[in-house]
Amino acid sequence: MSSIYKLGVIGSPIDHSLSPKIHKIFANDLGLQISYEAIEVKENEFKTAITNLFDQGFMGLNATLPLKEAAYGLADNLSKEAQNCGSVNTLWKEKDTLCADSTDGRGLVKDLESKGIDIGDKNILLLGAGGSAKAVIPSLLKSKPKTLTIANRTPEKAINLANKFTSGQCEVNAAAIDARLNSEPSLIINTTSAGTLKQAIELPENLFSDKVFVYDLSYSFQMTPFNKIAKEAGVKNYCDGLGMLIEQAALSFEIWTSHIPSTDIKREDLL
Repeated sequence: MSSIYKLGVIGSPIDHSLSPKIHKIFANDLGLQISYEAIEVKENEFKTAITNLFDQGFMGLNATLPLKEAAYGLADNLSKEAQNCGSVNTLWKEKDTLCADSTDGRGLVKDLESKGIDIGDKNILLLGAGGSAKAVIPSLLKSKPKTLTIANRTPEKAINLANKFTSGQCEVNAAAIDARLNSEPSLIINTTSAGTLKQAIELPENLFSDKVFVYDLSYSFQMTPFNKIAKEAGVKNYCDGLGMLIEQAALSFEIWTSHIPSTDIKREDLL
């Protein structure tokens, strides 16, 4: 095997990806040689691009928006987690077989645990019912919360997702994003991109309390628009998704190299 691991991340847009920096830090800490490129790939070029990149000697690829579902559809061998998510973010070849996994949900849970947030027996409110929500729900449910409520601007999407993930161990509900909540969540996870896209953020009127922990999957050097709203509403404990990004990257890195990197990376080294 080559001593240099040839890796990359594909998506569109891809210019602002922090993945090359993160994987470089992992490799330096472990004394490994890698190349990790950010490669612009549009949805209509996806299949050809994947074939070409692996033919060029790439050993592993991360897929980001808008390619996670296309990557799921192309893979020959899906992990159990990927099957549940319906999308993947990590690709590699075993002989001629294209293998795929989704490390997003496990990355989120690891980051929450590192921040002292125990999901077990908690009431979780998940905002949004798109690809990001689908990618994290299986891992959240595996941690056995008491309830998981999915709130979305289009209630039908939330209902469909709740029906898909209804499990015996945890009550999974759906709600309209602007409806008043029936109970107080202990953990709110924002998977919507409204704030990042500078769209109006619709929220239940009694969403925030000073006891709740707020987690925004978006990340930024400044405070994210969603966390700004939470702070102004009196929330004391909140964080963005940079820790999840690092944790999911570490899980991908381990799949490709069999080495477990340290995820203790300083924010200022990345942003």
